Amino acid sequence: MNGKQLRYITAIAETGSIRGGAALLGKDASTMARTLKKMEQDFNVRLFRRTPEGLRTTPEGEAVLGIMEEIVRSCEVLPGGEALPANKALTDREILPSSEVLPGSEALPSSAALPGSAALPSREALPSSETLPGSEALPSSEALPGTRAIPGSPAGSNLTEQEIRYLLTIRDCGSISRAAAELYIAQPSLSQVLRQVEEEFGLMIFKRTSRGVEPTEAGRVLLASLHAIRGLYRRLELTVEEFQDMKRGTITFGVPQNLGAYLLPMVLPAFSAQYPGIRVRFRENNSTELDRLLLADKIDFSIMHFQEENTALAYEAFFDDPFYLVIPGGMTGRFGFPEGRRLLEEDLQLLGNSPFIMVARGQKLRQVADQILETCGITPDIRFETKSMETAKRLTAAGLGVTFLPGSYLTLYSGMEGLACFQLDESLGASWQLVAAYPKKGGLSRSAREFLRVLGDCLADHRA
Repeated sequence: MNGKQLRYITAIAETGSIRGGAALLGKDASTMARTLKKMEQDFNVRLFRRTPEGLRTTPEGEAVLGIMEEIVRSCEVLPGGEALPANKALTDREILPSSEVLPGSEALPSSAALPGSAALPSREALPSSETLPGSEALPSSEALPGTRAIPGSPAGSNLTEQEIRYLLTIRDCGSISRAAAELYIAQPSLSQVLRQVEEEFGLMIFKRTSRGVEPTEAGRVLLASLHAIRGLYRRLELTVEEFQDMKRGTITFGVPQNLGAYLLPMVLPAFSAQYPGIRVRFRENNSTELDRLLLADKIDFSIMHFQEENTALAYEAFFDDPFYLVIPGGMTGRFGFPEGRRLLEEDLQLLGNSPFIMVARGQKLRQVADQILETCGITPDIRFETKSMETAKRLTAAGLGVTFLPGSYLTLYSGMEGLACFQLDESLGASWQLVAAYPKKGGLSRSAREFLRVLGDCLADHRA
């Protein structure tokens, strides 16, 4: 969708009829009717009802029209700048020949919709007489050279939600090629979209640097406005979703890879069975990167083990996951650890000069392990470090040392053959908390909250 299409809907609401809205904007009534029908179909929400006095907004329509009007106003006043020469090539940014499509991506025409969304014309020209109220049309003779702004219609009114997302992704990635990879589109297609938007606004949004691209001064101002508009689109989506009765929608969340292997086979079948119309997408990354994605509005929420509190995020806890000392089965007689109780500080000190196998520094699992050893006053003899929790476990089973693992991961990828495990006492700080995190500003959609409810139920059943 774009600002122009939203303006059609607000004009219908303002005049109380499709013909009235068409007359207000100087548009053909059939075009207005098609736009309204398509938007109601896409939203799966009825925006207007017929009455003897004309069209009246439904309660759902009342809820979304205010947000639509905010988007329209914001798009109409987007800042512009000096025009790009008509023949200026993109020589000052990253360009790949059109044949160099990124691996795993297919070139899309610039007007193509992303998979799962309907393609809408985003560049339908308005005759010069169809100036939107509140905007001043430039006479055709005064058009900025090299631009293709629609006479009488601010460039921002034609900007699509998809284009906004593309531009903000380039900004966040600092590279057109990296942004294309993140968006799963071909780099030449993304460059083409950028060029078209720059021509419409008559300014250069990004400049090339030794590290990739960065916004120009004018581009930085424009992108800040686009970030706010994207937030309005997100509000619109969440508001519409409240009226869809969980029949349609999309959830996007983040989860660390190992945690995803533990949780997703448990929760996704249960959630999809209850809400088959809700599309679920997830991104796998570490906790630090998940926080960045949350604050950049790339994901709705994340599921992770709690680290340091981020004051911009809210947290909902599920359970505390205790840690275990894991040793080769043949070593149990050497230490004489007691059966039936958790290990205390003095028990761990019996490890003495035993070799340790640890996961790499920077991982949350390593942070908890280091805290346990520090509490016990143990300087470990670390024989091997690995990025893989499962590798640490299998090396322990091979008799090469001892390690620490959380309870939920003990049998994640393999069994406990050749191993013995002992739960650690809470006094050692030997646990981590499974939480969902999401931005305090904006909160969670209904479908996201329902997903977390189903996850909580699945965890309760699994741990019972």
